[in-house]
Amino acid sequence: MSTSHSVLHRNTAGTSRPAGPLEQLASRAWNVLNEGKPFTPVFAAFVLVVTGAPLAGILLAAPLGLVWWHHPYPLHLRVVLWGVAAAVVVVAGGVPGGPALLALVLYLTFTMVLWGSVYYHLRLGAPWTNITRFWWLVVENPDPTSGNLLEQVPKVAALLAAGHSTRPAGALLAAAAGAAVVGEVVHRRLITWVPGLATGDRRADRRPRPAGPPRCGPPSRKVLLVVIDGCRLDRLAEARTPFLDRLAAEGLRYEHCFTVYPARTVTCFSSMLTGAPPAVHGMRSNFVPSLGVKCPSIFDAVPSARLVGIAHLVDAFGDRVRTVTAVMPNDEIDAALCGRALGVVDDEDPDLLVVQTLSVDQTGHFRGSYHQEYLEQIESTDAELERLVAALADRWGGLDGVTIGVLADHGQGRGIGGHGHWSPTERLVPCIWWGHGVPAEPPREDVSILDVTATLAHRCGVAVPSRSVGRCLLCDGADHAEAATPAAPVVVVLPAHDEVATVANVIAAVPDRIGGHAVEVVVVDDGSTDGTADAALAAGAKVLAHAANRGVGAAVRTGLRHAHHTGAVAAAFLDADGEYDPGELARLLEPILAGDADYVVGSRFAGTIESMLVHRRVGNVVLTALTSMLARRRLSDGQSGFRALGREALAVAEIGHDYNYAQVLTLDLLGKGFRYAEVPIRYRRRAEGRSFVKLGGYLRRVLPAMARAARAK
Repeated sequence: MSTSHSVLHRNTAGTSRPAGPLEQLASRAWNVLNEGKPFTPVFAAFVLVVTGAPLAGILLAAPLGLVWWHHPYPLHLRVVLWGVAAAVVVVAGGVPGGPALLALVLYLTFTMVLWGSVYYHLRLGAPWTNITRFWWLVVENPDPTSGNLLEQVPKVAALLAAGHSTRPAGALLAAAAGAAVVGEVVHRRLITWVPGLATGDRRADRRPRPAGPPRCGPPSRKVLLVVIDGCRLDRLAEARTPFLDRLAAEGLRYEHCFTVYPARTVTCFSSMLTGAPPAVHGMRSNFVPSLGVKCPSIFDAVPSARLVGIAHLVDAFGDRVRTVTAVMPNDEIDAALCGRALGVVDDEDPDLLVVQTLSVDQTGHFRGSYHQEYLEQIESTDAELERLVAALADRWGGLDGVTIGVLADHGQGRGIGGHGHWSPTERLVPCIWWGHGVPAEPPREDVSILDVTATLAHRCGVAVPSRSVGRCLLCDGADHAEAATPAAPVVVVLPAHDEVATVANVIAAVPDRIGGHAVEVVVVDDGSTDGTADAALAAGAKVLAHAANRGVGAAVRTGLRHAHHTGAVAAAFLDADGEYDPGELARLLEPILAGDADYVVGSRFAGTIESMLVHRRVGNVVLTALTSMLARRRLSDGQSGFRALGREALAVAEIGHDYNYAQVLTLDLLGKGFRYAEVPIRYRRRAEGRSFVKLGGYLRRVLPAMARAARAK
């Protein structure tokens, strides 16, 4: 091995010392410079300041900086990026020579000298001469990191040109706007090739997928998941790994297991342990502006589960991570991580233990995945894992009833550890399972790390986290969605507050059966004081009562939760005030029962409106347009109170506030990738009672909730 001890290893070599708060802070600070997204504006702003750019120029360059932040231009899109940047430079009147030369010198010094040699020597013990190999990463790497000359040079050049330009402000702002338009068109309209199985940028890729009941047997006694960070599948096959080969021979090996894109450790671990794509869990890179995954993970399902890894995994999973300092010789870190894992077992005895090994990934970064040392490190990790499993067998009283999984979070690209090429060496990762519940042959062919969460949940005997899109790797390949049975009811929910005058008539008009399914009518009495609940009971409905008035959003949420718990094939809801015709429920539910949609809205504006106040009509049109814009699809009625949800949508639907539900429910389900449909309906304004809606209060409460729902995926 070419690693050695550095001055920083005096207190870390040969130990399993945890990463302290200072290292966690340093790790986050480093990712500001390591990741291309934050590096571009930080570096360009620094150069603009030191080269004397006027404040007005820096402010005029800011919109272009936001454009570069938003659009990374990965892989083959670099050609477009250079064209867009060149156009900005022309509009700005050219790149100033002095600032450009200084920026290039500073950039090469940072990437090749400070990063490639000094940083890797101090942290990992890489040789001081590592620059002789590392320079090629900077020139060749197409990944959106700061060490990507092909991305950073055009972006920084354009920002320097804008910041030092003497051209009119309007021209510079127009150039930034043009760059934004081109970026939006290229990234959202012209690309038909999407890297990875599920980035989550496409709605269909982030739709929660029920894993179904376990078909791989009863739960395991203990579960161990080992993640060999950055291990290439093809190089693993070349290495001498007797322990992993034995696990695969006695268990199963998937030959086509895919990672997600972009290939970052935090991103991929988050996908692996939530079952959700990056657009859902929010960890799109190692640079994490907002800590914590944004959806449930396996740690929420298995409270005793623990993850042993290095500091930046804390950014995703918080106090579930038991850390080891990453400042130690590279050829010692796997032993330190395994030692820390054994300590966690001794102290906490988790039912699920996830262990990250790191030396393979780091060898690829600073020496190259084609270098002989990369193979040697895979072989060393294999031996370390054999020792770990033997020690766990002693602690667990043998391995009967134990399941072991071995995967990589991502692969490695060509060249010196570069990510983002999206060749087979990058997107295919090892996937081996051994022990209790593991079949003799892989149940499916193409799988992904998104399937790991469902597998762990089944092995641990817990419910799969709600945003998982994966299926169990050990179950058969059948469709695990629960089939609707003729006995499964359709639940019709009527939220009601002081509707004694109309609720009985609405209940009486609900059909007894729809599409061959019995209909159950549920009235959610939201703190009524006029006898609404008694009238509903007398009319034959089931009544769920709120002790006090909480709002129609809370009432609908209660009704939908009841429908889900009763195993309904679908749920529909409509107001109890008589404004909607229950006779149209069959039409509303038809797309769901036919399997053509998951969420259906009855549209008044596509149907017939007998009477609607002018200000209500205007408000509906405006709010529908706003909802359409946030949802990125055309809607005709954003506020209709006549809607239906299928079984899968019902399981994960979220209504983010009590006051109302319409817009937030639509944004929630469309954001989760469920299929949407509208059917025309009749509407007539209520003849009795008063609406709860007051324009000022409605806008004050609904608009912020819409903004929150639009940000979520």
